[in-house]
Amino acid sequence: MKRKLISAFIIIVLIVLGVLGYEYLGEAETKGGVWGLSKSYESLEEITDESDLVVRAHVPLYYDIREINKEELTTKQAFYEVAIDEVFIDRTGNDFDEDSEIVVNQVIGLKESVDDGYSSEKGMKPMKTGDYLLFLKKVTHPADGKVYYVSNSKRHLYKLSGKETFKNIASDELVEIKYSDLTGEE
Repeated sequence: MKRKLISAFIIIVLIVLGVLGYEYLGEAETKGGVWGLSKSYESLEEITDESDLVVRAHVPLYYDIREINKEELTTKQAFYEVAIDEVFIDRTGNDFDEDSEIVVNQVIGLKESVDDGYSSEKGMKPMKTGDYLLFLKKVTHPADGKVYYVSNSKRHLYKLSGKETFKNIASDELVEIKYSDLTGEE
């Protein structure tokens, strides 16, 4: 009986560690960032300091959804080919400009092998077409070895609202960012 309890406890601990480890999946090429981080930012300076790339970009209507299987966990990921409209910060070494396109990767669901459905609670909802302010990390995807860009935090996704304001559509943290705050112009 003791052996069964100890074995069950070890299995549960390993599953929890596996899920937590998977949320921090990926190696960022700069500053050691993480994949799908749920970090909260209280200021624009804080979120830009931890970004490799800050851009205003157009997210298209169509995107690829892929399931990535890794041991006991499957992720559903969206891949968007976004057109950059304006670059505010570029620490990637790629010299992006307003004519550049990048692939943005977003985890939109997680599923353990024993589950029937995905848990959207641990991922983001897919972005709808439109113009966004994106705070991105440059990462090498572990499944295919290609470079993608992922959001700093699933809690900070900003969609253009009007001409001068970006509203956070993912949470109530750092609710609004003014265009003038990004450019330093009044």
